[in-house]
Amino acid sequence: MPRVTFLHPEGRNGEIPLDASLLEAAEFLGFPLTHDCGGNASCTTCRVEVECGAENLSEIDCDEQDLLDRENLIEAFHRLGCQAHVKGDVVVRVPLQKWGETTTGTITNSDKVR
Repeated sequence: MPRVTFLHPEGRNGEIPLDASLLEAAEFLGFPLTHDCGGNASCTTCRVEVECGAENLSEIDCDEQDLLDRENLIEAFHRLGCQAHVKGDVVVRVPLQKWGETTTGTITNSDKVR
């Protein structure tokens, strides 16, 4: 079974069923990955940044790429958790700006997206 690591202050890691999506992996591990559209690839709230193991995810399809392009998320490390299926070990970063409200409105180094 592949191992998935979610980098986030509330992150989790563990072994998950082969070919589960990253969203399914998050649910399996008890990590609340945001997914406003219910995992139907019609928003980008489940977006993650692949830190390592990109080769262990399913290939990006046209629908996912179109949605990422529309949101100007053009770097190859961006993936939608509901669309990326796990084939082997992978580490993904979950952007902090999706988690809770900012109290100061100031962006710190740990909040910046590459």
